[in-house]
Amino acid sequence: MKKIIIYTPFLLSAVLLVGWLSQSDAPDSPAALPPTELAQPAQQAPAYAAPLTRRDQPLAALPDSLRDTEVDGQLEVDAQGNLVITDQLRHMFDYFLATVGEVTQEEAENKIRAYLGQQLREPALSQALGLLDNYLEYLLAVVELESAHPRAADLDALLAREDAVQRLRASIFSAEAHAAFFAKEELYHRFTLQRMQVMQDSSLDADERGERIEALRDGLPEELQELLLPQLHAELRQQSQALLAEGGSPDELRSLRMELVGPRATERLEALDSQRVEWQQRLDSFTSEREQILQHPGLAPSDQAAMLDDLLARNFAEHEQLRVRALLDMP
Repeated sequence: MKKIIIYTPFLLSAVLLVGWLSQSDAPDSPAALPPTELAQPAQQAPAYAAPLTRRDQPLAALPDSLRDTEVDGQLEVDAQGNLVITDQLRHMFDYFLATVGEVTQEEAENKIRAYLGQQLREPALSQALGLLDNYLEYLLAVVELESAHPRAADLDALLAREDAVQRLRASIFSAEAHAAFFAKEELYHRFTLQRMQVMQDSSLDADERGERIEALRDGLPEELQELLLPQLHAELRQQSQALLAEGGSPDELRSLRMELVGPRATERLEALDSQRVEWQQRLDSFTSEREQILQHPGLAPSDQAAMLDDLLARNFAEHEQLRVRALLDMP
């Protein structure tokens, strides 16, 4: 079976955005976030839209990085043969454009056009080719935009750059294509910037920051939340380990949790902490009493085994006893 390359551009760019922010000190008094006009989520494909399945002509001379992979991005057309514009089309463009370096820009673009010609008929073909031209124009314009908005770590500069990128997209793409290609990415960036603003607001305590960040996260579409949570929990693990290694206090750990994952998750983590402490206390007590039984002179092996079984049953539930036996290498 061929492997599939999955490309999530909004997640990649959001990670880069967080990276820029983390590379230098945050400003003491960040400017308030201005209202941001975000593209509306892409419209659902009509009920009669269907993915295309014509793949009877394999693409020749694929770059090594694409060997044994399937093209990322499902193309769809409606009942009239018009292209249904979704983020899948952008994934497909990026699937081929990611090979630039192995092949020339022109060769990568020609692969896209050849693939579209193989998969689509008119009018969808001309519509897809037009969107490809728009996308290539956009990528070139982003390079030029970088010189006018160099990467910086303060919120004002990041907000200005994000606003410029959104205006650029709106000037090149139709409203439908803008939403389909970039709506999720723009929502993700907006959350990232607003989260950084909350974290840098010295007028808020840890609980208030956590509640506001949780509210921001709850406002994201469900699929974005599902992508975001593993990233936040990975960041929490890393920062928690660093904090504890430096002798951080329980209050500092709680503040970190509140800021990263919010009050609900913090409560769950604190409950788990309590359960771990209680478990370790019971295990330590059992281990001490077990050692006394094992060291008691004059006890026959059968008596020792009976006393240990009784001790285990008094201290642990049945489902816990297997874990204790495994941990202590007990028969």
